[in-house]
Amino acid sequence: MMARSAPQALTSSTFRDDEKVFSYGGYQLLDDIMVPRFGERHRWPADCIGRPASRKPGEWRFVFPLDDPLINLQLREYCFALLNPSHPFLPAVPLSVATIRPSMAEIRKIMDWGREQGLPDDLGLWDPEDWHEEIAHKASQVDGVKTVAFHVTAIRRLRQLAPVLTGISAFDDPWGDEPASTVAAKAYDEEVPSRDTLATPAIPPEIWWPLLRGAWAYIHTFAPDIFRWRDHFAQQREAPTDQPRSTKARPVRPQETDALLEEWLRTPGNTVPVHAVDYSNVSAGTPLWTALSKMVTNGRAMNIFADNQSERPRKRRATVEAAIGEGRVATVTATVGRGKGPAGPRYFAPGTSTGVTREELDDDVRRWLADPNTVVPVYATDEHGTAGEPIWAMAARMIWGPTPPDVHRQRNNKRSDRRTRSGAARARLVSQAVADGRGIPVDSDLWSGWRAYPLQCPDAAHIPGEDGTSAPWRTHISAIEVAFELHMLRASIYVFVAAYSLMRDSEVQEIQRDAVRTYFGSPAVRSRKTKLDPTRPELYWWIIEPVAEALAVLEQLSWHPTHLFAALRPPTGKQTHTEPGISSDAEIDFFINGVNTVAHRHGLAKIPPTHVRSHMFRKTMAQLAGREPDSEVALGLQLKHAARRALANRTTQAYAQMDTSWAKEFDTELQQAAARKLVDLLRGRRGERVAVGPGAARLHAGLDKVIDTINNNPQLRAQIADERVEEALLDDELSNLNLGTINHCMFDAPQAECQDELPEDQRGLAPLLGACQPARCRTSTITRTHAPYWIAEEDDDLTARVEDPQLSPPRREAVFIRLADVQRITRAHSKRKATPDAGIRSVRRQAESGHDSAAGRRAHAHRRRPHQGEPRPRGPGQPRDRAPRRRHPRRMGRAGRPPRPAHTR
Repeated sequence: MMARSAPQALTSSTFRDDEKVFSYGGYQLLDDIMVPRFGERHRWPADCIGRPASRKPGEWRFVFPLDDPLINLQLREYCFALLNPSHPFLPAVPLSVATIRPSMAEIRKIMDWGREQGLPDDLGLWDPEDWHEEIAHKASQVDGVKTVAFHVTAIRRLRQLAPVLTGISAFDDPWGDEPASTVAAKAYDEEVPSRDTLATPAIPPEIWWPLLRGAWAYIHTFAPDIFRWRDHFAQQREAPTDQPRSTKARPVRPQETDALLEEWLRTPGNTVPVHAVDYSNVSAGTPLWTALSKMVTNGRAMNIFADNQSERPRKRRATVEAAIGEGRVATVTATVGRGKGPAGPRYFAPGTSTGVTREELDDDVRRWLADPNTVVPVYATDEHGTAGEPIWAMAARMIWGPTPPDVHRQRNNKRSDRRTRSGAARARLVSQAVADGRGIPVDSDLWSGWRAYPLQCPDAAHIPGEDGTSAPWRTHISAIEVAFELHMLRASIYVFVAAYSLMRDSEVQEIQRDAVRTYFGSPAVRSRKTKLDPTRPELYWWIIEPVAEALAVLEQLSWHPTHLFAALRPPTGKQTHTEPGISSDAEIDFFINGVNTVAHRHGLAKIPPTHVRSHMFRKTMAQLAGREPDSEVALGLQLKHAARRALANRTTQAYAQMDTSWAKEFDTELQQAAARKLVDLLRGRRGERVAVGPGAARLHAGLDKVIDTINNNPQLRAQIADERVEEALLDDELSNLNLGTINHCMFDAPQAECQDELPEDQRGLAPLLGACQPARCRTSTITRTHAPYWIAEEDDDLTARVEDPQLSPPRREAVFIRLADVQRITRAHSKRKATPDAGIRSVRRQAESGHDSAAGRRAHAHRRRPHQGEPRPRGPGQPRDRAPRRRHPRRMGRAGRPPRPAHTR
């Protein structure tokens, strides 16, 4: 049968076969790496432009199908045009390799679907109905508006590139000017998303806080211990050069064997095993030489009595026969093997199942699991077993030592399980412990038996408990668990840096050693921007001090010569792959699952299982920072968004947009802030007056009640140094407290003045801030922190206004009424008698007597105008005149009226 010849390659009429794939001027080509050419039909590696650390090698090359020459050419032209935007209808900046690869895959799916439906190979000849039907088919195959929107974008890129693609005619956009997200939403009959809203969700606060607190605990508290234990086990693994090899691996020397035999025979109670019955060519009374060899050498040799021409074995046999002659024998019944001839009794090394009852083995397992610090090793991946299933052999070594009894057979995930009945019962106990969250995933290269032995940890860091005491976060640890904690430490650093720096995943993974700098006077981290920028420039992201500490810890953890985020261990043996980078999705999932596994032992809060990804950190932190005044420009700089509208564009606003879950969280934070402020009042109370106003008595009564509760409870009195206890008690006692700038409202609807302004059906829900009467309402209280606002209003505002002779009588009366209310509060705080000066009393008397005519005001103003050299009346807060003011001779104004004093103009 003749082999089919390969399809004949087609030639492009637009691009030459010898053109470099990465010929755009913005690419920074690496030296000594070959650049692929357009004529290479099967594969275009992109290593010549540098692979980002966040991308795997398989994600950084183009692979084209060879089964159809036309599709192969069209896809190569499609990718080449997007990589080299030299046409006016293409964007000025080339798309990333990571964007073009999946876009090319979508085009291939469209072509395959069209052929299945019998549509023309020329996609430009399709009708708009065909495109709508194709989108509907895509929506039925995938679940997600975002995926369909990306599919629509790929079609639009194909339409733009039609003039340079072989065999595709130009065609109109089937959806006109509709955004791709709108087209995708209509395919699912969903609500059209707003252009100002990001599809990226924020991480809810009930996940955000325990996630970051757990990450900080690993970085700040656990890291020193983890590094110390890592170094300890590394020293154990490296045996000194002057130490001999393991005696188990070294063969027994002849002189040593003779000495072992003599010592064994001298030991009282040792008997020579002999056959009890005849079978095959072995007669009864014959010693079991193989078993005896293992007994003498403790399992290191099995043929020290071999029947050969050597003199030593004959002497050893004679020595044993002499012992038999003295009656030191033990008869053993041999079993006959099935199908493979006779089989003698087996020798079991010390610590194995011979002589151990089933009940004793059960007790061993229960005793091991009863320790709250016990964790069961489980498969980390499906490479050697089912992920999450216990590694039975390793668990047995942890229970019984390096030579485990045959309590259960190691299970192969592709074959049937043949555990014994008793072994299955013990295995169920272990599996139940894993189901209860006591499993630790272990990599396949950490299955060495010695790694399972624990190390005592007397110097581990202490963590506070819920009862106010503290305890070490670990009492013992094995090398297996150290490997787990190292992985948790790396994952915690990634979570912390990604959350607090607002960097993209690609930018976080490009951080290299010595990256922390000072940028415009503030600490910053230097990395490379890869998105929408083929030059991959070095830029700076501002950070806080804890992020700098996290990167310093990562520098101790990473072995890679340049990058910080890399595999936990360097390549060994024939492995030569040393590229940096981690899987951020797997890292986040590993950390969340790990925290939930060890939370009960490490004093951490459990994280609700949820879907968290790196771009969600960016969205969440942006909306938190977006609450700050004038934060839009700063966010645009930190997020590295395009420079529009002074570096703040629509994308930045969408990132900073608050969602419902965080709006509720900020309300809760305000309540907690109120409780923290009340702690100061509580500690200042102790018999002293801390507030005035109509509601001060209620506030003092609530504070006194909390103080009595603390004094009468010894446990609370012991914990009083912790403000959280006081906050909780105050929050329970003063639950209706509403904090304000000029007063606090202890809201009680029947007594609140503001509720009188509302209809009957709307009263009693919440305070009405616009109708608040803080000096009169029986629910209002004013503390010392509010006093400066009241004093400033009295001295700088009201007192100055009553001196204005042009103020109308109604407004003057309103000012005096307000002044009386304010002085009621200020006098209560300062216990002073604020007496108005003579001018104010005169104005007050004039207002009360009804002399409000213009002539009267003029006469009053004339009477009170200071003469030359006389100091003017000074109100509270006004500076005293330093020297008499010299004036020109008095000139009369119109109608014989003198001009107004200078201070009233």
